[in-house]
Amino acid sequence: MTIKKIFVTGATGFIGRHLVHRLIAEGYSVGALVRPASAFPKTGRIEGVSFFQGDIRNYEEIKTAFSAFEPDTIIHLATYYAVMHRADEIGVMIDTNVKGTTNLLEAAKESGAVKLFINTSSTQVYEQKKQRLKEEDVIKPQSLYAVTKHYAEEACSYYADAFHLPCVTLRLFPPYGPGDHERRLIPYVIGSILKNTPPNLTTGKQEWDFVYIDDIVNAYQAVLKSYPFKDDHAIFNIGTGEAVSIRSFVEKIRENIGSDIDLSWGSIAHRANEVWYNSADIKKAETVLHWSPETGIDEGIKKTVAWFKDYFQKER
Repeated sequence: MTIKKIFVTGATGFIGRHLVHRLIAEGYSVGALVRPASAFPKTGRIEGVSFFQGDIRNYEEIKTAFSAFEPDTIIHLATYYAVMHRADEIGVMIDTNVKGTTNLLEAAKESGAVKLFINTSSTQVYEQKKQRLKEEDVIKPQSLYAVTKHYAEEACSYYADAFHLPCVTLRLFPPYGPGDHERRLIPYVIGSILKNTPPNLTTGKQEWDFVYIDDIVNAYQAVLKSYPFKDDHAIFNIGTGEAVSIRSFVEKIRENIGSDIDLSWGSIAHRANEVWYNSADIKKAETVLHWSPETGIDEGIKKTVAWFKDYFQKER
């Protein structure tokens, strides 16, 4: 099947914006669902994208958008993320991540035109262990957010099996890069150091498999180019296979900026559900998708710091 028309949820988010720009550059026709309350701050609208107002929690709004755009592929990135949820976030997180994904699958099935559904999940669905994680490893969600992502995966399996809707899930390991949300760890650290303000950090002993944004975008493209797959619901880890301590990563950021600021290790406590280690076994992605990461940590940090230097300068 030749993929031509791709509908993206979460197109205005960190990963979504990078992906949509690449899809447009590659010549795909791209549609995107945006909530009425969703703004296009600082970065503005994305040229070449057909935007449709709607919310994935509303089935009729999705159905209307699909009818107008007639996509052959869905890339689902929209999510409600909370590492440590509050009680008032439970409803919106379940509605967005579980009901929203199911609404999209149902609308894709009913459209009759959708031939591929690409879902986005998280390394947090796995049971923690200090070894590279394989797609068939034990599922033991590490947060309520991860529980909802696992249920979304199960919905994909159901629609793939019951209705023969081909699905792919990419389990992303920690992403980073230009344009990431300012509240996330790496932009926060960069911003603090640039402002000469010591960042508040845990011990930094966690070891994570950080993946640069360009490599993540490449993974979605690899799915588009490798389709179809023998499995009705194919699942792939997207990481580097190398865990790096947060302490080491942050110190590389400080070195790149050229600062000697105190990093205040241990100034805040670890979360109760702290992720101490994650690293991806990416053999399946390498073999089936012919994908592998291309951006090393030093290069990724250099590009990320350069982008945020410019960003924070403009904010002044």
